[in-house]
Amino acid sequence: MRIGVIGAGAVGQTIATCLTTATWCTRILIASRTQQSAAALVADLEDMQQVTGSPVRAQVAEVDDMGACDAIVVCPRAAFTNTHSADIRMAGLTANAPLIASLGRTLGGYDGVVIVVTNPVDIMSRLFAETSGTRRVYGIGSNTDSARYRLILASMLHVPVNYVDGHVIGEHGDAAVLCTSSTRVAGLPATIPVRDVRNEMAARPTRITAGTGRTRSGPAGATLAALHHTLGLDDGVIELSAHHEGVWSGIPLHFTAGHPTVRLPPLDPTETRLLAAARTKLRTAYANLPTHLTRRTLAMPSSHATRIATDTHGVTVVSNTRYVTDWALRYFGPWWKATATGTPASGPVVIADIDKEQAAEWTQHVVGVPYQETVYAGAQLLHVRDEDGTVTAAQPDDQIAYRAEADGRIRIAGSDPVPVALAAARLAREAVRGQLLADGWAMLHASAVTRDEQTVLTLGGKGAGKTTTAFLLARAGWQLLANDRVFVRADNGVVRVLPWPSAAAIGFGLLDALSLYDEIRARVQRGDRLHPTQHQKVTDALFTGSRTPLWNEKGKELKPQFFPDQLATWLGLDLATEGSATRFLFPRISPATTPTLLDDDRPLVDTDFFTTDTEDRYPDVFGLAPSTAAAAPAAVREALAGLPRHTLALGYDVKANTDFLARITTG
Repeated sequence: MRIGVIGAGAVGQTIATCLTTATWCTRILIASRTQQSAAALVADLEDMQQVTGSPVRAQVAEVDDMGACDAIVVCPRAAFTNTHSADIRMAGLTANAPLIASLGRTLGGYDGVVIVVTNPVDIMSRLFAETSGTRRVYGIGSNTDSARYRLILASMLHVPVNYVDGHVIGEHGDAAVLCTSSTRVAGLPATIPVRDVRNEMAARPTRITAGTGRTRSGPAGATLAALHHTLGLDDGVIELSAHHEGVWSGIPLHFTAGHPTVRLPPLDPTETRLLAAARTKLRTAYANLPTHLTRRTLAMPSSHATRIATDTHGVTVVSNTRYVTDWALRYFGPWWKATATGTPASGPVVIADIDKEQAAEWTQHVVGVPYQETVYAGAQLLHVRDEDGTVTAAQPDDQIAYRAEADGRIRIAGSDPVPVALAAARLAREAVRGQLLADGWAMLHASAVTRDEQTVLTLGGKGAGKTTTAFLLARAGWQLLANDRVFVRADNGVVRVLPWPSAAAIGFGLLDALSLYDEIRARVQRGDRLHPTQHQKVTDALFTGSRTPLWNEKGKELKPQFFPDQLATWLGLDLATEGSATRFLFPRISPATTPTLLDDDRPLVDTDFFTTDTEDRYPDVFGLAPSTAAAAPAAVREALAGLPRHTLALGYDVKANTDFLARITTG
């Protein structure tokens, strides 16, 4: 293998020395700020190679020459004097960022592995990844921290270091999170002297620097370990700074043949809050970098695409960041057809880029003129319409902006991948909804399950039991088609039903009643994540095992929020993509009730249908809904009115409810 090393300082020298003794590396390319320092290091390595008989060859190279390397280690350090007594590693942000951004642009499109050593390593890893477009970029900070944590703890507890199993995650710096709740000593939980460990973790690198001038061997060892795992030489878990859920921070990754899987340890509520604070700190620090540093090169257009379709309609999500299009693939795939594609198909396009400068420009355009204000997806949205029909909007709290252009394209720009991915999914869904409504479909406030060409629609207001009824039937062998909304259209006497992809909100009570709560809690404690719109109070409750319902200040219940694919992978439900309606259910749930049919012929009413006037979460700011579509076309109302319907009472007994529903849906 060919390994590039950028930076011939203390750490770069030590890394190159370690590589020279490695048996798996054949050539090392050394680049430095000066030809003289690179040549001197190569000469020194040649002496070592000659004495030890190493087959590894070192050579001076330019950064431009490293495109053919299997991996590149980025460890230069700008010239500056660190005067910080706290947040020491963050002190290099201003000096090192221009250097790393320049290297990222020089290596634009590089397809190998990049290991970043330069501090602050979490931010520098993200900066290199986003300016270069390289997918496999990792920082070593949390690996060094975790090694020191295990070493220090072993010393304090007077046990061999291999008895200690524990992680340090989050920032490589003052906001590092010690995962004490999951730390094991000789396989058992242990009482961790947290304050003493933190003090020693801060003092240890200071002592090393005072005595040797620079920490070098620890970072070099972490770099070698990172190369072994990322290049597929070793399998196992290693803590590295990597992109996860829109933020670059230290997390444990399990590598198999060079492919990583996130393996976050269980976190208690305090650790969860500390990790959230560390992620916020890193996100804010990156957002505050000058835009000319974080801006991508012009050679990096929006190059990733996911095509989303249902029935005969669709939209393409395009982005300069794979995270955004992968999100769309995951979000829509279980219920609509979503496929990765090289180029956008004809039809509507949502272009959602990580572009802080563009977001700032559009936001300034909005606030610089008289604007309108609304709430969109639960957040403040400011918007203006220009004379040519172009709509520009901004959500300042999320640092995201929009532009719906006259040619039909919708553009989104922001600095954080998570809000951008969420916005892209919402607007892609709205674009398809507009097409379906224009084609004679209507939207019902209903859940749906299907089996053997029969589809049962369950209607009612909030809290009526739509989700409960659908989940009970889905657990009894039906396929879940939707949990809250469906599209319906009359075709030749048949009422076709399509799902509305969305996160599923499922209360603690229902999860507990279905014996799913403990499994969900265990997954969350292992570090698996539910949908990011879930309230932090819900996550905390899952960690502590609380089953008590939670409410916000407006009296709305706060519930766990599941991605569509998690309904299958976490809850074990089968999902469907289409059905034909055969009956209606109108449930009412109350405690101590025996399931029974009620003598109440409840008809469909206008409030059972969604319209642009009644849509409470996604007002049609961007003009995606057709202006002439009826809330429920006459053909749809007529076809639905002819279906059998039952009003029924359900109690809290899961088995009794399930048996009763099975009888009335097969009768």
